[in-house]
Amino acid sequence: MGKFNNFANELISTENLSKKEWLEYRQKGIGGSDVASVCGINRWQSSLALYYDKVEEVPKVEAENIPAELGIFLEPFIAVKFEKWFLENEGLDINVYKIPYILQHPTNKTALANLDGGFVHPTTGEDIIVEYKTTSERNYANWVDENLPDYYYLQIQWYLYVTNCKKCYLAFLIGNNLFNVTLIERNDEVIEQLVIKVDGFWKNFVAKKTPPAPDGTASSKEILDLMYKDVEVGKEITIEDVKYQIYIKELNNLKNKAKDTYKDLEQYKQWFKEKMGTAETAYVGDWIVTWKEQDKKEYLVKASKSRVLRFKKNKGGI
Repeated sequence: MGKFNNFANELISTENLSKKEWLEYRQKGIGGSDVASVCGINRWQSSLALYYDKVEEVPKVEAENIPAELGIFLEPFIAVKFEKWFLENEGLDINVYKIPYILQHPTNKTALANLDGGFVHPTTGEDIIVEYKTTSERNYANWVDENLPDYYYLQIQWYLYVTNCKKCYLAFLIGNNLFNVTLIERNDEVIEQLVIKVDGFWKNFVAKKTPPAPDGTASSKEILDLMYKDVEVGKEITIEDVKYQIYIKELNNLKNKAKDTYKDLEQYKQWFKEKMGTAETAYVGDWIVTWKEQDKKEYLVKASKSRVLRFKKNKGGI
């Protein structure tokens, strides 16, 4: 079975590409995993962090990423499961093949894609993308009942744009208990907005070497800490921009509010602890309050036990 008929440009083969080379090619544009950061909905990577990934002004911190490594390791297994699923649900025998390239949109050279797989539909001859995802069981609610995390939806719409395909099957494995597949069709309205946002990000920030503003996320904090980890002893500056005078007043107000909020929060928790005494669980209207013992295992600190107070909605009734 052949490859896609309407393929995007094959920028470079990834089969013999080193990690360093792969990262260098990724800096030539915006890939599917970057789009959510551009749109400000990636909780793991802010637009500021993405900017520095593209301009290499912050040294890379090499860290073991077991979930990502496990996802790559499981791709062949998921591919086989998807082929079986397609035969059982669509009644067609298909062959999903790897796409060992960084792909580039034919006219928009900063639009890149790195796909997991694809196949040609046996009856229509249509080129169809296949993406594989793995996630832990704690994320179960984000994937079932036709749910799909927004950042994956945007990633797939970007792939459909780059390849000019109409459909993508997302095959996902939740923990080691659930395998399922969802079909995502091309949404040209979403794609149009993505292209506008990505184009603006690239032209206004990356091309001009001008970083976007920090957004208060942990990702932005990490990048700023890396950028300015060295201090010039004795260096002093004067900030004349008046908006920073407003910032410092707001910062002080927020700090004072945080102190009051913390005190109020602790008082409410203490009221519940006093009322519960030695009870482990309390039912309050449609809420459940638990104050259970929790073990803190010994790693870098001494092992200990303590009770942890938690509140949650009581969906099943008493």
